[in-house]
Amino acid sequence: MTMKTETPITKAPSVRRENSPVPGLLLVISLLASVLLASALLASAPVYAETSAFQSSESLRLTAQTFLQQQTAHQREQESEISIGHLDRRLQLTECSIPPTAFLSPGSKLQGKLSVGLRCAGEKPWTVYIPANINSYATVVTAARPLPRGTQLTDADLMTVRQDISRLRGGYFTKGKNLIGKIVKRPISTGQAFTVTNVQPPLLVRRGDEVVILASVGGLQVRGKGKALDDAALGERVPVRNNQSQRIVQGTAVESGVVSVQM
Repeated sequence: MTMKTETPITKAPSVRRENSPVPGLLLVISLLASVLLASALLASAPVYAETSAFQSSESLRLTAQTFLQQQTAHQREQESEISIGHLDRRLQLTECSIPPTAFLSPGSKLQGKLSVGLRCAGEKPWTVYIPANINSYATVVTAARPLPRGTQLTDADLMTVRQDISRLRGGYFTKGKNLIGKIVKRPISTGQAFTVTNVQPPLLVRRGDEVVILASVGGLQVRGKGKALDDAALGERVPVRNNQSQRIVQGTAVESGVVSVQM
């Protein structure tokens, strides 16, 4: 008897498939990339907000500098050092539609501290002032040694030195020949500049001196004697007492020991 053997059929085990996380992660990364790209585009996009143009403070300083250089260029025997200050940083001036112009206030001197005006005559006019300083240098005549009051100057008393003349008051001398024979009015130290306030012309008449009174009467001249009551240089007025009449008259020193009086 033949037996039939059946081969058992083995059932393959079922595999449980879970949802893979990869597709979800890719979606998140894609969304994040889109957000970053949008942000970058927004950051680089031009801003069309309304803005106003303001005048550059440096351009105004340059205008003032150029103006002062032009004003000082004609000064002979001088060298000028110009420095321009700064405007208040909080100041916001509308940009001028035409180049601003510079000017000085009446009475301003091109020495020491000063203010330069800057004016816009454009569609929106404005005026502003900027501080400046000018140091002017020149070779001036100074004392070669200490000089007491009353010294009559000779060439040995003089020397030339380059100085900042913006600090000198009452003028100064650049040529020694203009000082020879002048009288020192007050003590002068070595290196101090001579000015019109510390020297004077030589005296032609001294207080107490006997002088000739030259009186003009019409077309006639009458000479007399008198006594000077004050010192006087050439062209200066001086009171004189007439020796004969004892009257005091006002005259002008015209020569050494001679006083002219108009009658």
